[in-house]
Amino acid sequence: MTRIVSGEWRGHPLPKLRGGSVRPTTDRARTVLFDTLRDVRGLNVLDLYSGTGALGFEALSRGAHSLVSIDIDGKYISQQNMWIKTHEKQFKAYVGDVKKVLKRLNDKFDLILADPPYMEEISSEVLSLIEAHADPGAIFVYEKARRSETVLESKIFKIEKEKVVAETRIQIYKAH
Repeated sequence: MTRIVSGEWRGHPLPKLRGGSVRPTTDRARTVLFDTLRDVRGLNVLDLYSGTGALGFEALSRGAHSLVSIDIDGKYISQQNMWIKTHEKQFKAYVGDVKKVLKRLNDKFDLILADPPYMEEISSEVLSLIEAHADPGAIFVYEKARRSETVLESKIFKIEKEKVVAETRIQIYKAH
């Protein structure tokens, strides 16, 4: 069972997976990521390819101001909506393709989390949409397979750190 690692909801179980191909970020990888980020208090967070919501809910637990979650699978968004009802935080969730939903959103974010399926790289079009939703100084976290060593070519994001945890490569970019 996947649980919140730290913050006010520490130990709370996350929405359960009922089939599907979602691969939640492990407790260890989330710990490494958020220890590297250090302080997410007050940030507006966007969680792309959110699945169970593990990354976004971890950010909320650690003091993020708000969370917008996007996933193509309605059953995962439904599970997230049910889970968040017992936790009073600012939360919106959208079902749909990340590219299509990003085109409709007008919000800007301080922290953008992207954990697409390992076989799916972020396209240049999706990256441009992510850039358009980034506040100045925003942090963009890209989680992918360990064997994928490519660095994104971005107009505004520069890679600052990279961590490898088991089969996961975490790249942390900052908007300049």
